[in-house]
Amino acid sequence: MAPKDKSQALDKKALTAQLNEYCVANNTTAILELIVTLAAFAASFALMTFGLKSGYYWLMPFGLIPGGILLVRIFTIQHDCGHGSYFTSEHANDTLGCILGTITLAPYYYWRKNHNVHHAFSGNLERRGIGDVDTFTVKEYKELPFLKRTWYRLYRNPYFLLIIAPLALFVVKHRLPLDNPFNSWKSWNNIMLTNLGVAAIITGVVYFGGWDVFWYVMFPITWLGSSLGVLIFYMQHQYEDMYWRDHKDWSYFDAGYKGSAYFEFGRFPSWLICNINIHHIHHLNSRIPFYRLRECLEGMPEMQDVPKRTYKDVPSGLMMALWDEDKQKMVRFSDL
Repeated sequence: MAPKDKSQALDKKALTAQLNEYCVANNTTAILELIVTLAAFAASFALMTFGLKSGYYWLMPFGLIPGGILLVRIFTIQHDCGHGSYFTSEHANDTLGCILGTITLAPYYYWRKNHNVHHAFSGNLERRGIGDVDTFTVKEYKELPFLKRTWYRLYRNPYFLLIIAPLALFVVKHRLPLDNPFNSWKSWNNIMLTNLGVAAIITGVVYFGGWDVFWYVMFPITWLGSSLGVLIFYMQHQYEDMYWRDHKDWSYFDAGYKGSAYFEFGRFPSWLICNINIHHIHHLNSRIPFYRLRECLEGMPEMQDVPKRTYKDVPSGLMMALWDEDKQKMVRFSDL
């Protein structure tokens, strides 16, 4: 007899109600988290600049690595603003989200719309394509013409995903997202204002620091932060026992509980990336602020009763490329 699916034995209604209890933002905590984050990011930027200008180049990696991680943290704060969970005020969330978008290179309203679609239909085979990593089924892949199949293999290559794709997405595509499915004055106005903000930041960096600071400090931090961000997002939804279902069999709860990975990196690394590694809870209720995700995890034993993934699961996850509908799992190209 096949083992019973744990998610089917859960009292989903009761758990959903319990999760709602954690949907309470704390403005004081939010402000402190923001101040610490921006101050630490500025310090990392300053350390790299000092190392560059003084000739102490060995100092630069000590600014680059924290800077890249902190850029992911800034993006995750923007992400919480997009879910309306960071502050108690919707206006404050939107204002901060737009400001941070100039640092993360992600236009706030455009990104928010795409990401909320991702949340609404994550794991739904019939609602793919907006705000997620393109994923084909084995059958779909085999039916692709040669050139499209070749492109998909390139797109899913780990080196492409982690080195080229982040720059293509954040530096190029976000400047003029012609595939914007949410054409509105508000969205395009925000995209253009974000571009102006990005141009202003670059102008300030070059004016006060010079082009060397742009190319050897700002650009590497942006590249590393973008790559880490893509890696984290990818690993949250791309692993062997991932959840994908046809619309008629799809469940929002199951998509969050089984289709969003719980990575345990330890408290401090988790804090650095705003606990977004506790991703199953985030998908079950995106209104829970990141600074309450750990509290929620520890307060609800059912949320701990899922596969706990660690650093060692990252390499195998990066090799997953196709959803096998017969085997109900992700497979590699080499498995075909």
